[in-house]
Amino acid sequence: MSTSIQVGTITITALSDGVSHLPPMLYPGLDFGAHPELLAGDGTYHVPAGCFLVQGEGFTILVDAGNGPANMPFPAELATAAGLAPAPEFIAVGGALPGQLAAAEVAPEDVGTVFLTHLHGDHVGWVAPGGKPFFPNAEVVYGAADWDALIAPAPAEDPARIGMAAARDAGVLRPIDAPAVELAPGVTALHTPGHTPGHYAVRVYSAGQEAYLLGDAVHHPLQLTDPGISFLFDADAPHALRTREDLFTQFADTSTALGITHLPGLDFQRITTRDGREWTTA
Repeated sequence: MSTSIQVGTITITALSDGVSHLPPMLYPGLDFGAHPELLAGDGTYHVPAGCFLVQGEGFTILVDAGNGPANMPFPAELATAAGLAPAPEFIAVGGALPGQLAAAEVAPEDVGTVFLTHLHGDHVGWVAPGGKPFFPNAEVVYGAADWDALIAPAPAEDPARIGMAAARDAGVLRPIDAPAVELAPGVTALHTPGHTPGHYAVRVYSAGQEAYLLGDAVHHPLQLTDPGISFLFDADAPHALRTREDLFTQFADTSTALGITHLPGLDFQRITTRDGREWTTA
């Protein structure tokens, strides 16, 4: 299922490519014992591989590209470290994005821009799975700093490296490094580093209305009220915290709708502070 909002003349639709099964150890500072409802029966926290379709007059942008068509086996060493016995068969399950796009009446060739908030594997999976670009008419835009941090050092068989290299060889990559970059009228990428050095959020603005797509700047909803919760794969956890808190302060008690990639349900949210900071469905 998908959730859509209207921002002036621009439509944003939340899509999910699948689900990731994340062990509690990936969330330092989060006491899952105090929140047992967060864990599924397999002992992991299930999060969607969220993507966002942004459609305005004359443009169709896909923000993030999910896990891709292949399921990723749960790493044995991670299962051991997390004390999962047995572990789920897969840590990431993908494949749903093409069907979700079709349900939104969008074909791969309709997408003019694929914007990657960052280059972790669960955000680039459909760029060029198996080395073949999936969106034949799309420019692929990403934060330049993430290439040397995440793609260049990855093993040759890493799906993210294969896909991004194929997009590079096809001549469709556009790295960006400015603080703000316009992607289309009313759609701007904003540098929000910390989770990765090249991480960007996306601002959508039209007719006095506003939404932000936060990528992994927020990785868990409880981070709103507990700044002690981080994510194990944050490249720079203190910087990620500063970025996250700046965003929370910016959006508190505003009408800005927030799309959060790994929020269960992928409902757009607002931040209210009547009784402390709280998420409110937009």
